[in-house]
Amino acid sequence: MKYIVLALYVCLLAVALVAAVPVDETLQGDNIYAPSDDGVHNPYDPQAIFKLKKLKKLLLG
Repeated sequence: MKYIVLALYVCLLAVALVAAVPVDETLQGDNIYAPSDDGVHNPYDPQAIFKLKKLKKLLLG
């Protein structure tokens, strides 16, 4: 019986520790609508197909 109580206590302690960790929202990403040059495909960019072809050529040889 005391092992069940101890296991329950350890689980509750783990949940409390995870919930107490502050969330750093700056690590989740920047503005997704901002223009960027990090390799994301933009369907409205007329030069995007050439960028994809260059990337394919670099990766496949």
